[in-house]
Amino acid sequence: MKLLCAMILTTVGAAAAAPSFFQDKEDAETKVLIGKLGEAKHSLLEGITQAEKENGLAISAKFEFEDGKLNLSVYTAKQGRGADAEHNTLMELGGEASAPKWAPEAEVFKDKEHLTRSAMQLTLMQLTKMTLAECIDKAAASQKGTVYSAIPAVKAGKPVVNVLVATADGKSVAVSIDVQTGKPAN
Repeated sequence: MKLLCAMILTTVGAAAAAPSFFQDKEDAETKVLIGKLGEAKHSLLEGITQAEKENGLAISAKFEFEDGKLNLSVYTAKQGRGADAEHNTLMELGGEASAPKWAPEAEVFKDKEHLTRSAMQLTLMQLTKMTLAECIDKAAASQKGTVYSAIPAVKAGKPVVNVLVATADGKSVAVSIDVQTGKPAN
C-alpha cells in the first residue's frame, strides 16, 4: 500500500510539474529566438508581401530558430479568402531570414497536423476583410519592438490574430488584434 501511495504521489507530482517544465522550455526557446532576431535581414511584413505575390493570402507568419538558423515562415492559402480549405492549396513558404535575399522553399501541406492548423487559420482570416499585414501594423502601433509572430486564434469566442513582439529589453509581449474590429483584444 505504501508503494502504491508513493507511486501515485510521484505521478501526481510529475504531472503537476510538467506544465512548468514545458513553459520553461518555451521561455528558453523564445529567449534564444529573440536574441537571434537582430540577424534577420527581412521583416515579417517583407516575408508576407513576397509570399503573397505568387502564393495567395498569407494566413500566418513567424520567425523560428531551428538547426542553428533563423528562418522566416509564412503560411498561405493559394486560392485566397474566397475558397474554403477543402478547395484551397494550403502551403508554407520558409527560408533563411538572415540571408541577403529571402529565398523560401514552398511546401504544399499534405499531413494532418499542418492541414488542420492552416485550415483553422484560413477560416479565421475569412471572418475579416483585414489582412495579416494590417493586423501586424495595428499591433506594432500599440507595442514598440520587432514583430516576430502573427498567428490567428480564437480568444474569448472571437477571432483574433495573436501578434508577438520582441521589445528592446529582450522580452516578448503578446498583442491580440480582434480581426472583426481591428482593435487590440488584450
